[in-house]
Amino acid sequence: MTAMLFDSSRGRSSQLFNVHHAYQPIYSLLDDCVFGYESLIRNPEIKNPEVLFSLAMQQDCLFDLDLFSIVNSVHTFERQSRHSSAPRLSVNVFPSTLLEPSFLIRLDRLMSNVSLKPDQITFELNEAESVMSLDKLKAVTQHLKSLGFAIALDDLGKGQSSLKIALELEPDIVKLDRYFTIDLGQSVKKQTFLKWISAYFISEGVAVTLEGIETAAEMSIAKQAGIQFGQGYFLGRPNPQLLYAPI
Repeated sequence: MTAMLFDSSRGRSSQLFNVHHAYQPIYSLLDDCVFGYESLIRNPEIKNPEVLFSLAMQQDCLFDLDLFSIVNSVHTFERQSRHSSAPRLSVNVFPSTLLEPSFLIRLDRLMSNVSLKPDQITFELNEAESVMSLDKLKAVTQHLKSLGFAIALDDLGKGQSSLKIALELEPDIVKLDRYFTIDLGQSVKKQTFLKWISAYFISEGVAVTLEGIETAAEMSIAKQAGIQFGQGYFLGRPNPQLLYAPI
């Protein structure tokens, strides 16, 4: 049914790029404060982001839409953070976008037009896309890290996100998929896994974020497991405005 929205190439383009962003807080579980925000793309007529990007792939404009999303996200965050002490911004990016020859040039142009510094921005690698060239991707991510940007591997345990990629890319942050939060209070296996994976990555200098926290009990278990950061409806829903609320 979604495909019926597009009757012409012009219509497809305007529909796909009619986007804005909502910002969901990422909390430090160590001191119960906002560590940063993840920007989440929103389209008023194509509600599911996965469908939106799937259509962009079909129309051969994934790179354009992904880059447009990054630029829009950064500019919107900058405008809002001028009126607050907003910390870091996490933006989602497809691996193929990072591998585009023009990406670094476009990124440099973007950063020259905003007041945000590289150390305020984290690139979250989208798990929905398979990594065709891990060596090339690692070279780009290492270069971004040398510029001051942070790299996060999103939704570890879902889609194309795997331990192999996490070990090879050496990200600054790994984000555990919300699967690990479902029935967490009743699953000893998941609680044990969280303690193990948190201890391992922390020993390697990699921070761990648990997604999908929806109750105080889940947050408490995450803290006991040594998880540094949390994200989920209990901590804050996505909102077009930057919101600060204590846990």
